[in-house]
Amino acid sequence: MIARALFLMIVPGAMVCLGAVPGTRFDQKRFITVQSRSQQFTVQGLPASRSFAGTVSGPDVTYVRLDPTMFAMAAENVKQALLSILDTADNWQSSINVSLYPVRRDGEEIVITSARSPDGWDFRLSVPELANKRHVLKAILEVLLLEIAHRNGVERRIELPPWLVPGLAAHLEATATSPLVVQPESRTSARRKLQEAVSGTRETLRASGGLTLDDLNWPTERVTPTAYEASAHLFVRELLHKDGGAAFSNMLRRLRDHYNWHTAFLQAFGFPSLREVDKWWTLHLVQFAGRESLSIWSTGEINTQLLDILSTPVQVRHSTNELPVATQIPLDRVIQEWEFQRQEAVLRQKLVQLDALRMRSPTNVVTIVAGYHQSLSDYLARREQLGVNRPPNAPIVRTLVRRTLQRLGDLDVRREIAVGGASGTAALKPSN
Repeated sequence: MIARALFLMIVPGAMVCLGAVPGTRFDQKRFITVQSRSQQFTVQGLPASRSFAGTVSGPDVTYVRLDPTMFAMAAENVKQALLSILDTADNWQSSINVSLYPVRRDGEEIVITSARSPDGWDFRLSVPELANKRHVLKAILEVLLLEIAHRNGVERRIELPPWLVPGLAAHLEATATSPLVVQPESRTSARRKLQEAVSGTRETLRASGGLTLDDLNWPTERVTPTAYEASAHLFVRELLHKDGGAAFSNMLRRLRDHYNWHTAFLQAFGFPSLREVDKWWTLHLVQFAGRESLSIWSTGEINTQLLDILSTPVQVRHSTNELPVATQIPLDRVIQEWEFQRQEAVLRQKLVQLDALRMRSPTNVVTIVAGYHQSLSDYLARREQLGVNRPPNAPIVRTLVRRTLQRLGDLDVRREIAVGGASGTAALKPSN
């Protein structure tokens, strides 16, 4: 209510369509209102004074002084860059009102508010005239993403993934051909900026360590903002390389149908589970920054992941009239009972999962994880040499299967000993 009252108090300034009245002189003590080019943003604030307009700006300046015209231009720059990444048209439905106010103290934050109205959603930004350029970019980006997610009569407030805004903001900064919040620069400088941004992200991840998927999804105070932004930048960058901006647009549309954003994310990007996302993320993090950038998991966590990899989900129908039931079968049954064409696809997927798991394994189990990978890799290579159409009951195939299962069994014993369970010790004892 207070924000709405403040908004009503500052509206009486003159309405100006951005760029429509060049050279018009304004009373420096009166608020003005500027509409952005697409008319989605309405910005209220004091016009720039001479000293205000002459403020030093550029790519190396952290803070920027804002007036309504400058902010409206920045909002449209960010919007067009976002639409280009999302590969979508500008079909905005809710307007966004921006209030610029004189700075009262250092470190004032940009505040985003939203409220449901009979006509849809109202979005408002409260922005200090002197603000951090990256904070301005993030605020504009966040409110644009919220507006997209709340379209078509959404009744409840929608939550965005926490890594989405910082990751997209870093990506937009790195790939924009000209700055989004300050004056343009040359394309050569922009290309150099992209190289520096990617290099800076890599060095940050190597120095501070890449975050786990849990840290990205549920950030805590122990995660530094620099490390989080670098990891979010890489995460968004790799998702764009994987499925393009259309998948992000798909996710934003799906958010209205799910109370948990994770479900919309998994469906939009085609991941069966967050565990698969973590394995995918681990591989790309290692490829980008190296193993030293990873957080190493505990032996218990590695064992849990291994047990999941060493089993395969299947649908089993116990009788003709019954619905299929989901169950897990061990890896030895896949190798023994399935046709090679069917088992090959499953085993190759497990090789990828094992490779990702190896990167996060502590020293006491890394050789065990590598052993599982080597055993399955050797089996597939040898099986292909024998010919995919060779009968599974052929003596040479049966010998290969027996030796492979023996190697996997030995690794199971080593894994159980590493975990420290009694079953591992008992497994070493000869049976009577």
